[in-house]
Amino acid sequence: MSTKNRYEYLKIDFLEDVSPVEAQSTWRVTKARRESVTIFSSLLPDGSWVYGYAVNWANGRTSVQQPTAALGRFRSQRDAKLYAIGFMLLYLDYFIEDTRIDLRSGEASLLQAELF
Repeated sequence: MSTKNRYEYLKIDFLEDVSPVEAQSTWRVTKARRESVTIFSSLLPDGSWVYGYAVNWANGRTSVQQPTAALGRFRSQRDAKLYAIGFMLLYLDYFIEDTRIDLRSGEASLLQAELF
C-alpha cells in the first residue's frame, strides 16, 4: 500500500491557523448501499478550495472530516476532489470491491474533465 497521495502536487502551500468550514458542495462517489464515500468541498473567501469527506464503512463504522484547510488548499474544486479521491485510494484495500470500482471511476471522471 502506497503511503503518499499521488495528487500531492495539487496542494497550495500555506502557513496559518485553520478551522473546519461548512460544506458547500457534496459529491457521493459511490453507488453501493453497503458502503458509501461522500466528498465535501467548500470555497474559501480567498478563492481557494478545501475538502472533507464522510465514509460509511461496510462494517458499520463511520469516518468523517468536515472541509478544512488543514487537509490542504487547492486552486480549483476539481483539484480538491481529485486530491480527496487520491486520499481514499491510499486506503483502497479497506473498501469493498464495489466501492473500489466507484472510487477509480470517480478518479477517471475527474481526470477526463481536465481534457475538455
